[in-house]
Amino acid sequence: MTSIRFHDGQTVTSLPVSALADLTPSSLTDTQMVWVDLANPSPEETSLILGTWFPVHELVQSDLRRAHQNSDDERLHHPKVEEYEGYLFVIVHALTQDSNQSDAESFRSAQLGIVIGERVIITYHADSIAAVESVLRSCDTSSRILKHGPDYLLHLLLDDIVDTFLPVLSAFEDELDLIEEAMFANGTTIPLRHILQIKRRLQVLRRNVVYMREIVNRLARGEFELVSLDESVYYRNVYDHLVRVVDQLEASRDLVMSIMEAYFSVTSNRLNQVMKVLTVFSTIFLPLTFISSVYGMNFEFMPELHWKYGYLYAWLVIIATGTIMFFVFRRKGWLR
Repeated sequence: MTSIRFHDGQTVTSLPVSALADLTPSSLTDTQMVWVDLANPSPEETSLILGTWFPVHELVQSDLRRAHQNSDDERLHHPKVEEYEGYLFVIVHALTQDSNQSDAESFRSAQLGIVIGERVIITYHADSIAAVESVLRSCDTSSRILKHGPDYLLHLLLDDIVDTFLPVLSAFEDELDLIEEAMFANGTTIPLRHILQIKRRLQVLRRNVVYMREIVNRLARGEFELVSLDESVYYRNVYDHLVRVVDQLEASRDLVMSIMEAYFSVTSNRLNQVMKVLTVFSTIFLPLTFISSVYGMNFEFMPELHWKYGYLYAWLVIIATGTIMFFVFRRKGWLR
């Protein structure tokens, strides 16, 4: 779906795609601006906007199309900023929620590509991104946003994307607290795979945030002509938010490492307890086994020697003993 917002200097109007034929980027005045949002666009829409209306390099189009490979965060293009002749190209990762749940596992990354021209901004994404929808609604209610230009709009998008990291970090912290409490509860074990999955997700999130921090830092330093120095103060504010997010991620990652160390320590302690019990049983039965092996139970007056079903009875005793021991050990948590 393609959404177009046109600012004529006074008001903001939502336009159809066909209206772009009369609003070429070269015909826009200093008081006008166009925002084209390509949300999961068709190949025809992509070709029309990025191939004809606002032509961009084929490598840019290739990077943008990787937004559709959202089944795995590793397949998305890493965040970056590049300057081309006449426009600026930015890729960042936003967070989307798969369901109505708010736990850490329900969030995943979505690629957002942004192309900035002199009076044009184009956003490209395959998934629904809350930050884009929020800024679109803000533009519909306030014409002053688009009045400041594409560089100001870019800062708003980045700021809203950073804000979406905060509930995710809170979800991770809550989940880690639950794991830590459950780990030391009697008879409770946490799968190591679950802890490693959280560690991996934190690493992916931290990598993307660090990339994004570098992007915002470059934008705040005024490296690019299409980002005015007047807007640099807003980018510095976004940079400060990212620094705090990185600090929280580092704290969460340290907590995961501490939980893993505690996991191995608790596991080792429980193993020692199990080995202690088994050693006691082995010590008790060792002399009994020695005595029975020396005498061989070869006594003349043993009533079981002449039982018709003695052999079957012996097997039943062996199976019953093994089964009882299995369930006892399992109930105690030794076989988890």
